[in-house]
Amino acid sequence: MMNKTISLSAFAALGLLSFNAHAAGLATSQIATVESVGSAGVAGVTNHRDASATITNPAALSGIDTSSAVVGIQYVNVQSEFARQHSELSTESRGALWVPNLSYALRLNEDSVVGLSLHSPGGLGVEYSNGVSANPLNLLESNKISVVNLTAAASHQVTERLALGASVIAQYASLEMVTKGGDIKGDSISPTFGLSAFYQATDTINLGVNYVHNAQHSVSTNQNLLGDAAINWPASLDLGISKALNENVTLQANVGWQSWSNYDDGYQDTFSTGVAIRYTRDSWLYYSGVSYDSSPVEAHQRETLLPLDEQWRIGLGAEKQLSSGSKVGVAYQYQHLGQGEITSSDYQVFRPNGQYDSNRVHFVTLSYRY
Repeated sequence: MMNKTISLSAFAALGLLSFNAHAAGLATSQIATVESVGSAGVAGVTNHRDASATITNPAALSGIDTSSAVVGIQYVNVQSEFARQHSELSTESRGALWVPNLSYALRLNEDSVVGLSLHSPGGLGVEYSNGVSANPLNLLESNKISVVNLTAAASHQVTERLALGASVIAQYASLEMVTKGGDIKGDSISPTFGLSAFYQATDTINLGVNYVHNAQHSVSTNQNLLGDAAINWPASLDLGISKALNENVTLQANVGWQSWSNYDDGYQDTFSTGVAIRYTRDSWLYYSGVSYDSSPVEAHQRETLLPLDEQWRIGLGAEKQLSSGSKVGVAYQYQHLGQGEITSSDYQVFRPNGQYDSNRVHFVTLSYRY
């Protein structure tokens, strides 16, 4: 069997869209909870109220009194249309998936809390109306990816105001691609880890930081000629702040970084930022947020396999607190994936000149936490 290392864009052709960079399909800067989706992913790194912090900032589990559980489901709908320049050729891609979140956290003693989470950081099943590049060859007809993370985390209260956290993550990925030459299938399990901190600066100001190390996948496929695909998943760093203005209103902001420059000479690190607000009225909680990610690649380096561009997200959500103290709610988020313009000076199958006239994602999330 031939053992190859293939580029990230080639791996995307095998179906593994890059979710943390919002590649070609979707972004999951948020997880499947109402607060996360409603705040456009901004609230995660300073969330210290429920077990989903196992994913977004393990150190913030220190805010849990005794125990917490979160059950969430997220529907993701992706649509894009690529039009070739100086041509009537175009191709539309559509896909949908369900993204789960199951999280549980338990306080062990006065200083320590542990958490366990099973969730999907992304996944997609996409069919192309005229191939991935609106090319008569129509090499790639569809692709599908499923990704599931199992995360074990712990938080320790170091001082009255400072908590530190760590997580161990096992990521499983399976893929299926339909091409003119037949189906390609494969899967992989890759470990990684995270480190985090949560600091209560004052009674009304919280600070959070969460680092997740890059993961290395070696995906074995059913095609011997392809061999194994060696992939470096980018590292990420998120920093956030929340400020309670009064008993009803809390403002949140975050900034982030991802190490996309490790992939290719043509790629650069990405940076993100966002702001959000949480409003409490009687037994209702309302969320709203907007966030932005920079593009990791310039137009002359971009490919239809992985047409990364700058991203904008806006979210809205509402939760109802029940008499039992648990909360149930719904949230919606719209994400604009950018124009994805391609301006190649030389002809390549996956780098035709053109742009995406339509390029968006709809997120709808239901969650229950107690």
